[in-house]
Amino acid sequence: MALIIRILLFLASLVFTIVLLIGATTGFAKENKTIEFSGETVSNNFRMYDVKWIHEKDSENKTVVCGTELKTFDYSGRKFIFAYYLLLLDDGKIVSRFNVNALQISFENQEPLKTEDLFIKVYGAKMSKDGKDRLGGMRSPQSEYKSFDAQFNEFKSRDIEDIKIFYKGEYDLYVRIMPMADIQIPVIKNPKYTLEQEKYIDECVDELIKNKEYRNKPKGEVFAEQVQNVG
Repeated sequence: MALIIRILLFLASLVFTIVLLIGATTGFAKENKTIEFSGETVSNNFRMYDVKWIHEKDSENKTVVCGTELKTFDYSGRKFIFAYYLLLLDDGKIVSRFNVNALQISFENQEPLKTEDLFIKVYGAKMSKDGKDRLGGMRSPQSEYKSFDAQFNEFKSRDIEDIKIFYKGEYDLYVRIMPMADIQIPVIKNPKYTLEQEKYIDECVDELIKNKEYRNKPKGEVFAEQVQNVG
């Protein structure tokens, strides 16, 4: 009799344990929710750069654009193209412009190399050096393009300095491709930069200013007496 009681107690405890396990498993399944979390991370990265001066002329072979273009991308396949330059408008006014294009490169084939580019919408961008913002802004709500384009209407000597900084390196670029978050892109020192190279952009700007003076120079005047004889 005692043996039967012990067997019954063992079976009862076994059933109770199984019920507990089933309940625990079912409860865990019900609580299996996605957990969201975020935080700053630090990871090693290898970034490539391509920089050059910008010097463009019009149909009369007169300088109309002076500046710097920087291209950079890393192993994520995300590529950014920055351009900061002075532009002589048709009305004889010099303005500065800051353009940023962002692309995601997909390597479709290695040999022969085949890629496809997807343009990414840029909401804003800025350039900062030594912890201080030098230039930048946010995209216009009316803009229909993926790129970021900003124009600064007052030409200053600082603009020339910023063009040279873009070429020399040792600054940070910030690009906003999500509405509330910036990507920081460090630009290392240009190892091939020399002070002698700045003469190229200095001469370009000198030509740009001379062309501005040429465009603003009066081309003649029509007097009232002459108007009466026209036609």
